[in-house]
Amino acid sequence: MGRNNRAPELIIQDELHLISGPLGTMVGLYEAAIDAICSSKGNKTKIIASTATIRRAAEQCSSLYDRKVCQFPHPGIDAEDSFFARESVIDYEKGVYGRKYVGLMPSGKTKAMMEIRSIAALLQKIYTMELPDEIKDKYWTLTVYFNSLKDLGKCSTLVDDDVKDFIKRMAYRLGTNKDARTITNADELTSRVSTTRLNETLDKLEKLTYSKDNVENKRRPSNILLATNMISVGIDVARLNVMLLVGQPKLTSEYIQASSRVGRSFPGVAFTMYDGSKSRDRSHYEQFMGYHESFYKHVEPTGVTPFSKPARDRALHAIVVALLRQLVPELTPENAAGKFTREKYKKEIDSIVEYIVTRNNDIINKINPGTDTEESEIREEIAAFLENWEKLEEGYEGDHFFYGEKYMIKNPEEGVARLMKAYNTNKNDNAFDTMTSMRNVDISVGSSVLIWKD
Repeated sequence: MGRNNRAPELIIQDELHLISGPLGTMVGLYEAAIDAICSSKGNKTKIIASTATIRRAAEQCSSLYDRKVCQFPHPGIDAEDSFFARESVIDYEKGVYGRKYVGLMPSGKTKAMMEIRSIAALLQKIYTMELPDEIKDKYWTLTVYFNSLKDLGKCSTLVDDDVKDFIKRMAYRLGTNKDARTITNADELTSRVSTTRLNETLDKLEKLTYSKDNVENKRRPSNILLATNMISVGIDVARLNVMLLVGQPKLTSEYIQASSRVGRSFPGVAFTMYDGSKSRDRSHYEQFMGYHESFYKHVEPTGVTPFSKPARDRALHAIVVALLRQLVPELTPENAAGKFTREKYKKEIDSIVEYIVTRNNDIINKINPGTDTEESEIREEIAAFLENWEKLEEGYEGDHFFYGEKYMIKNPEEGVARLMKAYNTNKNDNAFDTMTSMRNVDISVGSSVLIWKD
């Protein structure tokens, strides 16, 4: 802002279906600031969003971007051929492959036992098959998908002990112990692994292939890859062609995205292991054929509520600060927070308030016309924030009151204050709690364990 450079004219948003729920609500609120800043030089930014699994896209885009939706390519007369895209027909001779889905429903076995036996069987089977190394490599790594980190952690322990033991038992039953496949520790693609480790795992999956020479030289490719929904986005590794999904994912879109990680370049197979103790899993197993023949129509609509009361409590003040700093050059520097007064910047404040209220009203009228827009509450909350801003800066010289970027990690020194602090930190500081991540929306609750002894 304040320069002669051009404002962004095009924004491309990939995987639109993921911008939903709590994350989508926070994104929609911050989009109000981004849209105003991008449009401040007179041009309206065009937004192109792509997704393969979405429902009620018009409502979601209205909530996120306050825009009308135009679909491209538009549905044609024939669902299999829209001119821009044509449905592939599986033909192995021409190298057009597909993906098979197999449902597993245990009877009289625990979930843990089924995990152990399924993983061991899939790992051992590809090891004993008489296939060229090039083909065997495409099915060497087994991807196991979990709906929660809790289930993944349990399986990680099973792989280190029970799975290895069951592989030896299988080998002994069908031949000798020498025929047992040797597996190392499982690799992970989860949020509990560091970014460096994730990059190393992806590099290993893509570059380290199976061959007898590599095994003899102790350059072993990944045997088991444990993953959560992190694998659903942007992971495209041709070597991954076998997947075991432990339990039916909560959303159909998540199920489609996760299972689509296998069989992208070569024939793939996805095994879905249902939990017999859950009625939802039993229902999916009973409707397995019908569900998989048309599972795109089962994709659930998502909800986004950017100007709801909980969202405003967490981020409305941040939107106001962002707009003031970007649209008023005097308030842009980090140490300019102490220069703010409501009287001096009344014109700019009125403009920002009207913009936010108008955007909120537009979204409400598009999604739920006739419902309460809570316009008066939004005006009161912004006014209360600006009043408290002036109170916080009282008693500090102009260059001793900061917005808070300088003190993201450490607390301010004596005689120095800040307007905003990282969310849910330093209860003794009167600065406004401001989120530093759109994903960690909820507050962590601490707990203590009391042990009573005689």
